[in-house]
Amino acid sequence: MAHSTTNGNGFRLSWDSRFIRIVIPILFAALFFILPSPQGLSPQAWKLFGIFVGTILMLMLQGLPEPSAIFVGVASAGLMVVPLKDVLVGYTDSTVWLIVTAIMMSIGFKKSGLARRIGLILIKAFGKSSLGLGYVFSFMDLLLATSIPAAPARGGGLVYPLCQGVFDVVDSKPDQNPRRLGSYLTVLLYMISMTTGSLFITGMGPNVLSTKLADQILGIQISWPLWTMAALPGFIAFLFIPWVVYRIYPPEMHSVEGVRRMARGELEELGPVDWKEMVVAATFLLALGLWATSTISKIDVAIVAFLGVTIMTLFNIIQWKDIVETKETWSILIWFGGIIGLSSALDKVDFFKWLTLQMEQSLPIGGTNVFIAFIIIALVAILPHYVFPSLVGYVAAFAPVLFSFVAVTGVPKYPAFFLIAYLMVVSSTLTHYGNGLGPLLFGTGYVDKKTWWKIGFVVTALTTILYLTVGLFYWKLIGLW
Repeated sequence: MAHSTTNGNGFRLSWDSRFIRIVIPILFAALFFILPSPQGLSPQAWKLFGIFVGTILMLMLQGLPEPSAIFVGVASAGLMVVPLKDVLVGYTDSTVWLIVTAIMMSIGFKKSGLARRIGLILIKAFGKSSLGLGYVFSFMDLLLATSIPAAPARGGGLVYPLCQGVFDVVDSKPDQNPRRLGSYLTVLLYMISMTTGSLFITGMGPNVLSTKLADQILGIQISWPLWTMAALPGFIAFLFIPWVVYRIYPPEMHSVEGVRRMARGELEELGPVDWKEMVVAATFLLALGLWATSTISKIDVAIVAFLGVTIMTLFNIIQWKDIVETKETWSILIWFGGIIGLSSALDKVDFFKWLTLQMEQSLPIGGTNVFIAFIIIALVAILPHYVFPSLVGYVAAFAPVLFSFVAVTGVPKYPAFFLIAYLMVVSSTLTHYGNGLGPLLFGTGYVDKKTWWKIGFVVTALTTILYLTVGLFYWKLIGLW
């Protein structure tokens, strides 16, 4: 029987469920301290792996928010298994700070008004129809994904508010005319944001985690330009998705001339572009150019993000209080630095070498057809996402296993890595809880779960087929295998 209590505001608070979801991962991790370590693996590595698995389980069960769950894992590892400095090394990793400073840069987009102006300009120019609006918001998300590595901040904080303004104009609310336009754009934005998030290292925080794990396990280095260049099939999928969703789940309204008039009116109210918007635009273009040419210039991509924040700070576009008040910045720093630190500590105690050896000895890999191996890798990268409510937890749990499989099968490393990295993000579309943006948009009430999951399955299937066909051919053509 569940127990509950009532706080001063009259809300009933159930604590049994949360308590159980916290205790189960702790007890699971404790088993690794009781059971003997497998042959070939040190007791230290075994215990550390137990803490890592317990942390991932806590992310899955959501007894605590992601940063809190990671904090528990870091503290446990430093207290009971390895020196704390071996885990805290994650917070000194430049890739962690790339994500953190990129989010800081995104504050300037919103605060300067540039993001809203771009959206209104796109609506005015191309928003003649509902499908046209779908492409407008899709391209806006694509643009922002180059430098904002958090879908809730990108889609939920910048793009969707513009969508909601459109819903008001056409009188499409969750309880009144939802299918007029709101349902289509709401589910489309989620599908698109997961797709665009896979196209750039800076599109999603876990993308950087994938590159770190690939370096540790496969010995390959993935740069910002290489990641984006290899994502050509994903860009093709991006172009089709607004139309595919339109065909599966068409809005009742097709012509939206009233929305274009709204955009013209708001642009007139905004007036000419001011100096702050010009500084933000120039900073964004500078950062994008330096990221795209980082393999030539040898400038660290994290330094580029620091430079962008510095410019916006010097011009007083963003202030320290803006950064302090942006909770996403510090949440990502805690969970991302912690998960990188735990992964680095596991690498230091040779856990990944042991895992690769075990897979090599136990898997029937002899004579495996390369294309069949790619199909297996793709399916394993996708299907388990149905049970994961956290993208970072999903990547942290399954990427090491998949990369170890790649290491022992002899499958070409680069195409296998990109299949895993891209599809792990895209498969967030399978459910309404695969990424933090999902609950935010699904919670508006515009789309039912059955429709959401059906569209997500189609989007994931389309993208997977493109990567297994166009992708493998294209990667062969450009010399990645």
